Amino acid sequence: MSSKTATATPKPCLGAAISSVLSGLGLLFLFKSDAINATTAYILATIPIGLMAFAFVKGLSLTRDNSRASHRYLVRMALTMAFYLITLFLAEHFIEDRGVVGWLAAFLAFLPGLSFAGIIWIFGGLIVEEQDEFFRMLYVRQGLIATGISFTLAAVWGFLETYNIVEPVAAFWWPTIWCFGIGIGAISNKLKYGTYGEIR
Repeated sequence: MSSKTATATPKPCLGAAISSVLSGLGLLFLFKSDAINATTAYILATIPIGLMAFAFVKGLSLTRDNSRASHRYLVRMALTMAFYLITLFLAEHFIEDRGVVGWLAAFLAFLPGLSFAGIIWIFGGLIVEEQDEFFRMLYVRQGLIATGISFTLAAVWGFLETYNIVEPVAAFWWPTIWCFGIGIGAISNKLKYGTYGEIR
């Protein structure tokens, strides 16, 4: 197993990528709740876009310094999150606000879902490309914990829905819960093995 530590830390890159998504979703919420107007929303949109640009550039510099799978993962995640935010805003603007229907509406709604699903595939790529067996095991463990949590909740909620005990929920919540499960898996790794399985 490799025990080398990277000289350049990717934490600012990962933090910027996560912050860009959170700020983008927060901005979308404010816009949809009429707390801010369209002009203000477009101006404030420079914040998540700037954070995403920083994450992408930082990720590229890390990749040049060291081509480890974890750094390629950061670049792919930054690009996917940027695509997700852009397509989500497009769908909200044209479908919700402009009333677009038909095949164009279906296509616009398909794009953010596809990019959201891409997060799971990118995490799978991290597992496949990771050369350090210990960290690969940690990533696999994270993924299994996340999958177990999301599938368990989906199965239980599905039967509760079937018998009209609870209200139906949008299907995109299950991969969202999977993403939170990745965080729970990282905490479990820390408790059992002394490391979260950090992106190195």
